Amino acid sequence: MSNMNPDTLCQEFAEILGATPSVINGVCTATRSRTNIHPVVLGRRAESFMFVPQAYSFENLDQNGKALCLGETVLLQEEVNPFMTILRKEGIIVTALHNHWLFDIPRLMYMHFESIDEPLAFARKVRRALDVLITRNVGSSRRVQKASNRRGEELCEEFNRILEGSMHTFEDGICIVMKSRTNIMPRVLGRRGRSFLLIPQMFAFESLTADGRALCSGETVILQEEINPFISELREHNIIVTAFHNHWLFDDPRLMYIHFEKIENPIRFANDVEDAMKVLTTRKITPNSK
Repeated sequence: MSNMNPDTLCQEFAEILGATPSVINGVCTATRSRTNIHPVVLGRRAESFMFVPQAYSFENLDQNGKALCLGETVLLQEEVNPFMTILRKEGIIVTALHNHWLFDIPRLMYMHFESIDEPLAFARKVRRALDVLITRNVGSSRRVQKASNRRGEELCEEFNRILEGSMHTFEDGICIVMKSRTNIMPRVLGRRGRSFLLIPQMFAFESLTADGRALCSGETVILQEEINPFISELREHNIIVTAFHNHWLFDDPRLMYIHFEKIENPIRFANDVEDAMKVLTTRKITPNSK
């Protein structure tokens, strides 16, 4: 990941999308959370970026000013077809629609989309689609008994250390740890990609209660041959596997993504996930590599 400052184009891209610009792996990335959606997962409040994300990126600008542009957003079921209809009218490729989680209220869906386009043109097209999304508050507003923030901060530091994150945050009782599987170097629509949207590993805990347990969640990009060994390891630790699927189309190598959750002590969860990730390859993976 990178600490580079976003350039003017990146800032304009993010501003159109109502998001915060950053540079991750050298790629302009714009992110925000749909803070009007208040989900409950496994009976716990689930309001981290893991559950209510909107993320966009562009990279590999060519001489015509066009780039590989990617996007994803959480959606409510009733928003799916109106949003998808506008993306298609704008010529954007819809690449996946699915759940990421189980035992979620309301039911959360996630849509992923891509295009070779001028970044600001892509942002404006997506902005028009986003305008159909509900802005009223949706979901439960009930609170859980929280452990102290100081304890949460200490746990987040250890959670990050175990999972070897490249960056982490602890805010409003939510710990997020992020890193990228940079040994995987895919092409999408014929263009090399390093966006965090392509090669993410993200882990979180939130709704930490006085008994030391929290809603813990994770996701990682994964190669096809890694899926079942990784599932076996997660299940050995009684971690709930909630989904595995593609996020993109026309990708080489074929990228899959797996999501998982558990009510657990965050440190125990981190150690169990770190143990499971030992089955993932660390060798360099490029298009057409075996």
